[in-house]
Amino acid sequence: MRESAAGIGAKTLAATERRLRTSSKGFLGGEELAARVQQTLALPTKKEAEHVVNTVIASLETTLLNNLGTDGFTMKLGSFGKFSVRHKPGILRKIPFTGTTILTKDRRKVRFVSLGALRQCEQVN
Repeated sequence: MRESAAGIGAKTLAATERRLRTSSKGFLGGEELAARVQQTLALPTKKEAEHVVNTVIASLETTLLNNLGTDGFTMKLGSFGKFSVRHKPGILRKIPFTGTTILTKDRRKVRFVSLGALRQCEQVN
């Protein structure tokens, strides 16, 4: 019997969190994510769920790549989290072997900050 996304009980969520904390890898893989999406959206095949997951990730990646040139760009995803782009200027580094000083390249850094329920789970652990 399948449960809808709204019908998932606190007991099921607690069990899922426990499994994630005790998993040997410590992270959720693409197959597991697709299986959860398939169950939550009641999709008939796992291939459709993988397509949904890949489309969402590709959209996030494209949006971030298109806005890497914009310093301070922020993309907020509801109660999940916030991605932001920061520009870091190059710095002078001394190479110990030769004694020369070089200027490193400018860098862009993408930062993720969790929000909502995800942040509350982080604070408990």
